[in-house]
Amino acid sequence: MLKTQRMTKGLNKKACIKKVSYDAPFMWLKQGVEDFIKCPALALFYGALFTSFSYFYWDFLSNSPALSDLSAPLLAIVVIIFGPISAMAMYDASKRLSAGENLSLGSILIVIRSAFKANGSCPSLFLSVILIVLVIMWMVFTPLIYAVLNTDTFVNQNQTIIEAILADITSFNNPLFLIVYGVFTAAVAWISFMISWFSFPMVLDQDVDPFTAAYTSIRTALANKIVMLTWVPIVGVIVLASLLTPYFIGMVLAVPILAHATWHAYKSMIGEMK
Repeated sequence: MLKTQRMTKGLNKKACIKKVSYDAPFMWLKQGVEDFIKCPALALFYGALFTSFSYFYWDFLSNSPALSDLSAPLLAIVVIIFGPISAMAMYDASKRLSAGENLSLGSILIVIRSAFKANGSCPSLFLSVILIVLVIMWMVFTPLIYAVLNTDTFVNQNQTIIEAILADITSFNNPLFLIVYGVFTAAVAWISFMISWFSFPMVLDQDVDPFTAAYTSIRTALANKIVMLTWVPIVGVIVLASLLTPYFIGMVLAVPILAHATWHAYKSMIGEMK
């Protein structure tokens, strides 16, 4: 992997991890809303673009006879690829606002361009690949777990394996499968969150390699377990509520606010490389 000059300087160094108070997540949300208000044009542009893409892709998948059963995980893969990378513009906007810059409508393209050119080795893309591998692992092991633990019933010939799994989940017919699968899914989601929480803002801010960024993100999450246990449900509720709105319209506001809030969370918990 090619390394920029700044990235080379960060080798063999560790970032200073800070512990924050338990009410910090609510402060991050407040700061995210404030950044949204300071630069609504960029936030609405990003939020509308991301929401439109997500909704139309979901509509295509859910109406496809061949892909409808896999619409949720396939949408998750696409969101994992483009979500954090496209949020780099929001991170860069928060960084500039924190430095006292005034972002006008004309500076939107500059912000987006500078965010994507943060370094030359595309570590954010590499981080997305790591998350995709975790999603694929979850997709592959899901039917395997179902096959091992579903010994009492058979899949109806008119059902796909995905439909059979969903039927068991909604009917609670197989408690052992629900417990094992729930633990497995939670573990994959937890690992994915710890890797991605601060790694993307960090590669933008400090131009580190993706392995250092992911390792630092995991260290930060483990050092602030209670805060993480508070932040994850908050994010989950906000995202779920926005997805339940018609045409995912709630994501236009939720996604940029959460992106801004994530930047402030990163700055409050991770210091410079030493």
